[in-house]
Amino acid sequence: MELSPHWYAIKTRSEASTQAFLESVGVTVYAPRKDVRKADHSSQTSSQYIIPRVLLIQATEEEAMRLEKESRGEGYGVSPFWIYRLPGSDRIQPISTEEFNLFRLLTTDNPEIQCEIYGKADFHIGQHVKITAGPFAGYTGYTRRIRNNKHVVVEIEGLCAIALPFIHPSLLQAI
Repeated sequence: MELSPHWYAIKTRSEASTQAFLESVGVTVYAPRKDVRKADHSSQTSSQYIIPRVLLIQATEEEAMRLEKESRGEGYGVSPFWIYRLPGSDRIQPISTEEFNLFRLLTTDNPEIQCEIYGKADFHIGQHVKITAGPFAGYTGYTRRIRNNKHVVVEIEGLCAIALPFIHPSLLQAI
């Protein structure tokens, strides 16, 4: 097993308690949230996880596997969680540094980079493109029409798809 830490996506029934537990044992957790206006149309907002029931953790493969196994044991005191696996495999799926950096960039509170996150089930393949300039230069994805606007969608395999803000066609190159 590898000794260097990677990012992994985990699925849990209780994001807050799982995050608190993992942080208490020294694991770095990335769990972006967004403020959402309450359903009663008041000015009050509540904070929600961007991808429900999913957290990203930074750990070695061995540590991640150990924590996953322990979380499912009796009397462990934390909601059980499962690490995303590679498609068609029992091996856990690391998230590349490039994918994680893009995910972190797109989930910041920066109003200039307003992105929409779509679950894996909502992802439909279109034209494969590469972004040639701007803050997203070098990333590849697929074009997709969302609410009558063209966006580039970048997929973190098996986890989610991220719709980038509008990118002018002159900054895109067909692959």
